[in-house]
Amino acid sequence: MNELKLLRSIYNAPRPSVSPKLFHGANLLLTPLPELTAACRELAEGNMFISFAPPRNFSARIESEADFYENLPERPSLDSALYPQICSCPGYAEVSARAPAAFWSSLLGADGFLNCTFEQAAEHSGLTLAETRSFIENLQNYVDPAGLFAPGLAESLIIQLRRAGLERSAAWTLLTEGRGALLAGKTVEWGAARGLDEEQIAAAMRALRGLDPAPGRNFARTHYIAADVEFVVDDGKVSPRLLTDNMPLVESHFGEFGLASGEAPSEPWMRGEWSAARRALKLLGLRCRTVMRCALYIAAAQSEKIIDMSLPPRPMTYAGAASALSLHASTLHRCARGTYCEIKGRCYPMSVFFSRPAASNVALSVAELRARVAELRAEGMTNGAIGRMLGVPERTVAYHSAKLRAPRVR
Repeated sequence: MNELKLLRSIYNAPRPSVSPKLFHGANLLLTPLPELTAACRELAEGNMFISFAPPRNFSARIESEADFYENLPERPSLDSALYPQICSCPGYAEVSARAPAAFWSSLLGADGFLNCTFEQAAEHSGLTLAETRSFIENLQNYVDPAGLFAPGLAESLIIQLRRAGLERSAAWTLLTEGRGALLAGKTVEWGAARGLDEEQIAAAMRALRGLDPAPGRNFARTHYIAADVEFVVDDGKVSPRLLTDNMPLVESHFGEFGLASGEAPSEPWMRGEWSAARRALKLLGLRCRTVMRCALYIAAAQSEKIIDMSLPPRPMTYAGAASALSLHASTLHRCARGTYCEIKGRCYPMSVFFSRPAASNVALSVAELRARVAELRAEGMTNGAIGRMLGVPERTVAYHSAKLRAPRVR
């Protein structure tokens, strides 16, 4: 809790507010499948009747569309960025035989802070506590960006100040000696008692706000993609099926209380736990049901593309599909971007099936129009000839030709 208060005190982070998502519980529909087990565990945390285990199998065969990551800047993963730094860090030769570079980077959480204690790190590495503490301190003083391998936020900021040459500065003193005043919002009073005026305190706060509260976020976290559904193509027919092997495993503990699986308890003290278990299972069931409804809609509307994924999608908007499925368009949009399907052994984001219709020809999707323009321009046709063939204005063809950077035809 103190770390959260410190973060708010320095960076003025807004306090969490009650939102519809928080009010109704975790919205599992918008949770990516690789994170679903953790989300379900949070819902059923400590429940006596059910628990969730990771799935036995994940489908991780990925086939990205050509433009799927087109506009996303590539960031190195934490492991790949730190590997050469850890290997060249002073003291690595003495510990590498028992704890290689990959072990040390595995100690970091998403923010770049240690995800375990020094004692736990020593136990897992086989090193002594003194050796473990010494090398982690070497890493704190060596790797970039500064602030990694700290036990928490305050320690990370102190490391950043020290490596920036600001040790014993007003910001350093405020963070190390005046942390209580910082948490209480009484920095001016604290500074006055130590001969620091308001401008010096303001400068110290600016220096602290210039530090990185989460140095690990500078890297792309290693992750995998798993499919929720598979589109089975059989004799020209498309049928979606839920990939239950990729879903969290539900483990029931009813037998431990003398109950048959699913039997409602009669004891009053058990009813609260029973309601919580039902709620977690209901939310997971709603997610599966909604994903399957979306898959059935896509199978009916985009069967040609499913059979041949090289084809562009037919016109299908999020608003139109959402209306048919009784969902909000933004909900369907976020769900489609975070949900994947498997087709003939390859994995695709569900968003590849959506494309708005062309304004000049609603029977033609923008994706289809661009595919046809690229194909016909490659054959040497002019924008005017393409427009007459496709039944769209020449200026529309010219616009998409420019987007495709098609060569000019004279």
